[in-house]
Amino acid sequence: MSPADRILPSDVKKHLSTRRFGRRIYYYPETDSTNRVALELAQRGESEGTVVITDFQTKGEGRQNRTWCGAAGKDLLFTLVLRPDNDVPSMLPVTLVFSAAVAARLTQSLGIEMGVKWPNDMVTPKGKIGGILAKGSAVPGNPSIVVVGIGLNVNSDERDFAASIRGRAASCRTLTGRVWDRGRILADVLDAAEDHYDRFRKDGFSVLREHYEEKLALRGQRVYFERGGVRVGGTVEGVNDDGALRLNPADGGEPLVLYNEEVRLEP
Repeated sequence: MSPADRILPSDVKKHLSTRRFGRRIYYYPETDSTNRVALELAQRGESEGTVVITDFQTKGEGRQNRTWCGAAGKDLLFTLVLRPDNDVPSMLPVTLVFSAAVAARLTQSLGIEMGVKWPNDMVTPKGKIGGILAKGSAVPGNPSIVVVGIGLNVNSDERDFAASIRGRAASCRTLTGRVWDRGRILADVLDAAEDHYDRFRKDGFSVLREHYEEKLALRGQRVYFERGGVRVGGTVEGVNDDGALRLNPADGGEPLVLYNEEVRLEP
C-alpha cells in the first residue's frame, strides 16, 4: 500500500463540522482491531469522540463472532469512543442509532437509497455496504465506556470482495462507478452520528425509533430464525423502544421479540 492510499487524520479533519466526534484521531496503517485499540485508549482516559482509524485490520470484529475484512487502502475501518453519562444496559439501541445515522448520511451523500438490516448492517438493493459492532466496558467507580466499530465499503470493487460474499456485497464505488474521498465520507458519517447520538443521549432510543423503522429493509417481509434449535417464522413489524426486533408470528399468536437471533428472508 503506497502512502497515497492512506487515510490520514488531516484528510478527515478538513471536512469535519462536528463538535466532538473526530476532533481527536489516532491513525494506524495496520492493526489487529480498531475496537481493541479504541477501548484501550478510552481506558487510559481518551475523551468522547476520539476516533481510531486504520487502512487494514487483521482481526476486525463482526457480529456472531464473524470477522470484518476491508480492502487495504480502499475502505473505512474505524472505531469511535463514547462516554455516556449513565451505564448503557444494552448495546442494541446504540447499534441501531449508529446504523440509522450512517444509512441516512450515505443516502444523502451518494444519492442512492440505503437501508438497515437489524441489528447492525447497512444495506443496499445490491448488497451489504457496511456493518457496526458496539461494545461496552464498565469499571467500578469510573464512567462507562462504549466503543462503536464501523466498517464501510467505499472504494472496493467486485474483485476485492471475497468469493463467499461476491454478489451480496456493495461499495460506494460499485454503486456509483466512481472513486470516493474516504476522508470526506468519514467526516460526513461522523457528523450524522454525532447528531443522532446526542438525540439518543438526551431522549433515548424511542425518539429515533420511527426514523430507524423507515430505514428497516426487511419491514413487512417474511423472515425466519432459530430459537432452541427450532425454526420460527414471522413477518417483520418494526422495533421496540429497547431496540428489539418485533415480528408477527406465522401462526398469528403473540408478537415475537428478538434480541440476539439472526434473521433471514424466507426462501
